[in-house]
Amino acid sequence: MKIKWYSVLKKSTIGLLLFYIGLVFSQVTTPECVCEETTNIWYKVSTFQEDEGKVIKLDMRKGQAFSDHQYIYIVVKRMDTGEVTYIAFPNGGDWVAEPERDPFLEALDEEFKNLEDYLRSKESQEIKKKQ
Repeated sequence: MKIKWYSVLKKSTIGLLLFYIGLVFSQVTTPECVCEETTNIWYKVSTFQEDEGKVIKLDMRKGQAFSDHQYIYIVVKRMDTGEVTYIAFPNGGDWVAEPERDPFLEALDEEFKNLEDYLRSKESQEIKKKQ
């Protein structure tokens, strides 16, 4: 069997040409990335009544910090409006922000507790809850 080098070379050249054209067009049609530099920016959900629940950006490049016996305060500006924002942390000891419990999950826990109580009263096997 004789290999036709000219035909193989021609087909591979056309294939590579189509591949390169595909690469060029994919780069041309790809949307340009609009990225922000995120260093020294904190994102916080606002608790202020006027814009409660909205995500705000805080400029952490400069600001002030002070404390009293109860709290540590950090004073910074918002990136979008330039307004001053106070952030307060408890002074000393550990702290945890408790998330709100979902009523559905609480009802499910109550049902599970009722089932455990029922099984214990009937002296049956206990079901263990996995979290």
